[in-house]
Amino acid sequence: MKKKSLFLIILLFLSISSFPQNTFFRIYPSPEYNSAFSVSETLNHDFILCGNKETTPGSAFMNAQLWKIDTDGNIIQDTNFYSNQIQTLFSTIRKSVLNDNVFFIVGNKDSISNDASFNSINLWKLDDNLNFLQEYEENFGNSLLNTPQGFVNINDSVVFVVSIAHIMESPSPDLSLLKFNLSTDSTSLFIPEQHFFRLPTGIIMDQLNNLIRIPYYGPTEKGSVKIISFDTDLNIVSVFEPEITFRSAVGITNSNDTSYIINGNARNSQETYSLFISNFTFGNELINQTEIESDQDTLIYPGSGVNTLVLDSCLWAVGIYNMHPEQGGWPYDPSWVQLNRINNAFELTEQRFFGGDAHYIPYDIIKTSDGGIMVVGNRYDRFASPVPFQKDPFVLKLNSEGLIVNVDNPEQPIAQEALVFPNPGKEFLQVKLAVQHKSAQFQLFDMGGRLVLETDLSGDMQRVETAQLGSRAYIYRITASNRVIGSGKWVKE
Repeated sequence: MKKKSLFLIILLFLSISSFPQNTFFRIYPSPEYNSAFSVSETLNHDFILCGNKETTPGSAFMNAQLWKIDTDGNIIQDTNFYSNQIQTLFSTIRKSVLNDNVFFIVGNKDSISNDASFNSINLWKLDDNLNFLQEYEENFGNSLLNTPQGFVNINDSVVFVVSIAHIMESPSPDLSLLKFNLSTDSTSLFIPEQHFFRLPTGIIMDQLNNLIRIPYYGPTEKGSVKIISFDTDLNIVSVFEPEITFRSAVGITNSNDTSYIINGNARNSQETYSLFISNFTFGNELINQTEIESDQDTLIYPGSGVNTLVLDSCLWAVGIYNMHPEQGGWPYDPSWVQLNRINNAFELTEQRFFGGDAHYIPYDIIKTSDGGIMVVGNRYDRFASPVPFQKDPFVLKLNSEGLIVNVDNPEQPIAQEALVFPNPGKEFLQVKLAVQHKSAQFQLFDMGGRLVLETDLSGDMQRVETAQLGSRAYIYRITASNRVIGSGKWVKE
């Protein structure tokens, strides 16, 4: 018996050690305007991404796209919907509840044909080889245009899809909730009797109370966000408005069987805006909350779509660093994907920054089977050529610590823990340290390797004067705890 137990332990150790946590940061450029919105993992540890792609470069006519990448981020398979008459769009992909080899995708179709005009919400069932097994559709003719924002799957028998609904007789977008009953191949739809400006931003299932919960953005009494709850027959049960004054749409995710988490920008006690990650019971009572403060000229904006991942030991909240508080910043300013680690006591313990060379918008975050994290989204390049504001998908695969570890040059940290901006700059630059670093050393070198500026850093944000330097490119390096936490090129104009 002891030998058998020992053998099983050895097998388990070998299986774990032979499956390393691959990490990478990949951008997938193409001449078309492309996007990625959601990701799911296969049994073979590949990943299926769904999004949209222009039929021809510069056409602005989008169609759905699926592609599969391996554990190194290489594209190994793809498939596209090509049509100049019917625009098919994908929104979210998730694994089947009952079959690990099957996936569900929600999206919509919109016809611009001269023969017919219609919009439909669609649900596709496919296998891990990107073969479509079944399609469910609810067609609304030309009276309703729906853009799905997410779905919940109840045991592969009932799927609830929340959408932004453009109702023909109303000037403002509103929300809709469609119920697919897969066992009877029937549907039912909720559309508000009175139409207001409401933008739904996510959906979860409250299994404790058997309710569907949807946050939406729009004018409210206290702020701009409410959470509406439906029973499974699409009747409104309650509408909850948090005391927090959110100024933007929020992400929502289940925390456990009795609570949920919302992640969004909200007004703080200093009358500026911070990123708040808040944990509520399903009775809408605040359990815990953490605030990630922004700088006066910079917002930390929540990632779109699913922006929070709950694990046993912590949660990861995704945000976008460097959004202008008044102008939004999109897509003119460079930004970083900001990954925030929060422990079970709801304390912010670590931060990582990725990007900074363009504008990044994360849309989805999932846990991977090797214990790591994957973030997918889109990168907007203002200075792309020949088409400005080029949009391309990115995939960020991290280990369980939120790091990229298997890189060729460990001196160049892809996961930055300190930022330098503006870049280019003039009379000064600012250095932002991640929350885990209370002090650091900043060094600036000319392109010949000569040290031209050195200073100690303390606090979250510090200004470094550069008026005495000539207008040229420099290399910066930021060190803390005897390692490089940030490095790159800084240009003085």
